[in-house]
Amino acid sequence: MKDWLLQEKAPADFFSEFPEYPPVVLQLLHDRGLKTQEQIDEFFNSDYGIHLQDPYLFVEMAKAVDRIITAIRDKEKIIIYGDYDADGVCGSVVMHNTLSALGADFDIYIPDRFSDGYGLNRKAMAEIIKQKVGLIITVDCGVTDKDEVDFANGHGIDVIIVDHHLVPPEVPAAYAIIDAKKDGEKYPFKLFCATGVAFKLAHALLTTDFAKTADIKEGFEKWLLDLVAIASIADMVPLLGENRTLVKYGLIVLEKTKRVGLKMLLSMPTNRVANHYRKTATDKITSETIAFLVAPRINATSRMAHATTSFELLVAQDKDAARELADRVEDLNNERRDLVEKILKEIEVELKEAKAKDILPAVIFKGKEAWPPGVVGLVANRMTDRYGRPAFIYGGAIGHFKGSCRGIEGFHVVQAMKYCQEKFPDLLMEFGGHPRAGGFAILPEKLNKFEEYLLEFAGINLEGQVLKPVIQIDAELRADDVNWELFDWLLQFEPYGESNKKPVFIMKDMNIASFKAVGKKEDHLKMKLKSTLATGAIKFFDCIGFGLSDRMINDKIGDKVDIVFELEANEWNGTRELQLKLKDIRKSNG
Repeated sequence: MKDWLLQEKAPADFFSEFPEYPPVVLQLLHDRGLKTQEQIDEFFNSDYGIHLQDPYLFVEMAKAVDRIITAIRDKEKIIIYGDYDADGVCGSVVMHNTLSALGADFDIYIPDRFSDGYGLNRKAMAEIIKQKVGLIITVDCGVTDKDEVDFANGHGIDVIIVDHHLVPPEVPAAYAIIDAKKDGEKYPFKLFCATGVAFKLAHALLTTDFAKTADIKEGFEKWLLDLVAIASIADMVPLLGENRTLVKYGLIVLEKTKRVGLKMLLSMPTNRVANHYRKTATDKITSETIAFLVAPRINATSRMAHATTSFELLVAQDKDAARELADRVEDLNNERRDLVEKILKEIEVELKEAKAKDILPAVIFKGKEAWPPGVVGLVANRMTDRYGRPAFIYGGAIGHFKGSCRGIEGFHVVQAMKYCQEKFPDLLMEFGGHPRAGGFAILPEKLNKFEEYLLEFAGINLEGQVLKPVIQIDAELRADDVNWELFDWLLQFEPYGESNKKPVFIMKDMNIASFKAVGKKEDHLKMKLKSTLATGAIKFFDCIGFGLSDRMINDKIGDKVDIVFELEANEWNGTRELQLKLKDIRKSNG
């Protein structure tokens, strides 16, 4: 069972300050930290011309632009060095499209997740040096690669870092660093993904006098926004502030994208895609389309093979080539999905006894030589969602293990790994990440000590905390609140994503009018609930709960239940009705 966590109600003065908005809408705005008129206006009325800041507000933007233009004029060889995930790949395509339009001499290098690892690496740099390169532009990496940047400098190569990660105390001696998180950076918005930063660099390049002589049409940069939208959602940056504007317009561009490969992905037969999120190729593209259909496929290539497949798909101009690449991406994604499910089943078998005795460890720590490191992050994510506790999952690399981890509130995974490293110097070969997600490499003989110290860290930091999966709930509704007016307001909250999740509501004391199991495996729940309106009239609600049919074993018509749900419109056979998409259900206390 999952814990239901209802957001704290907004203060009374917040409701009185904005009487023009319905109370439910105000609660949702407050939940998202939107508490001023300016913030609310930007949220509901994101405008490309108003809410995107000047790229030259980056302290070293002008320096970076001048160096790139000089390289193009002098016909220097440029290397775009991108990361292998969806953010790095999309950002590399942004730079590819921009440098192509400007007539640059350049190549792309995307490292192999398995042999190269994350970031700049000495082997790749040695190969790049042989190509007589004058400039390297990193995308989604570089700010932690001090030694590799020094190596490039020592061979007469300038490095421009385009990144969004935290810059360490020892800053690489790059020619320029474009990263909103750098100390002393004046750009007002700090939460871009790397592709968002690459877009700012592209925008700056495309407004130069040099760009005007290259006969680039005005507004060229807007056609890059489909990539920014994909990367922002894939990399789970907050969809507030400037990111929200970029994604909002990026979705518009994605609807009419010129990218043949993206068109192929979006038009694949519905039996081969996540058709719950896009039933037909003519459905509106939303952030969910990206999150569940596009981004996993772009990411699948680096997890299962090499990210160049996704890059080539996004830059393909020939339809036959794009179709072949899209099929390859789809095949890799299906392999990835099957492999994740296989590993999850193996872990569940190992946890069976502990679950039966209710003695699950505070940290799920599992791995095998046969598990590919490219998918263990997805497994860790699923385990954390399923059990509400940190998960460290690892797979076999050459001579060692590589793993991914996911944290929870109170368990900062990077701090946890630092704690372990301090307890046992040289325990980990490498580690890093963010509060809720990270990665590590470790020798086999040190795994037991790593697990021991992780559990010790959990005992200190999670003491007294009940470790259960949690559903975050935005607001409690009455039956009277659920109507088309509320639904229309919710449409204005799109695009949904990190820090602006699709609103989740709770309603209590609903009477069961009917229910039945549906689907091929009869694992989904279709039901009607009823409640009494303020007028005394009875109102019925159509509900669908995916994977929830087993919850109704002990229930009967007339029983009262509490539900957690999302509000959606169900369109079928020319009719359009409100529907409650159930996230969870339980018997009422009353």
